[in-house]
Amino acid sequence: MSIILYPFNFGSIGSDIDDFFTELEGRLNTNSDNIKSAVKNVVPKITGDFHVDLCETDTSIIITCDLPGIEKEDISVKLLNENTLQIKTKYDSEVTKTDETGTYHMRERKTGAGQRTIRLPADVAKEGVKASFKNGIMEITLPKVVKDDGVTISIE
Repeated sequence: MSIILYPFNFGSIGSDIDDFFTELEGRLNTNSDNIKSAVKNVVPKITGDFHVDLCETDTSIIITCDLPGIEKEDISVKLLNENTLQIKTKYDSEVTKTDETGTYHMRERKTGAGQRTIRLPADVAKEGVKASFKNGIMEITLPKVVKDDGVTISIE
């Protein structure tokens, strides 16, 4: 009896939904911040293959990811624009049908790649982004863009 592996990834369904709403937002060619804000918040904009926490403070956005069994060299983090972050991973655990001890009857550890596209709740600056990875947990700190309230002009 041999094992038949059927790869299935629920993350791709979430990515398709996220892509749909991203395209919808782009098609709403309007200057109204209220409409753009409403579209951004229609559905959660976190999709993909691994668990993520997103925390917003007054000055930054902090993203924490659980990536057990993945090496630092197999992680790619990219700021796509001022409000979208992409995290890609690859994990290769050699899958064989047998080894020295016998035939596998169950193989649940997976191989392949994971990807998360995260819509950030605020615009972030490219400068000052920090990422750390320790014991399978990655933390990314993204400083928020400081909104300029303009310059006060004194009246003479």
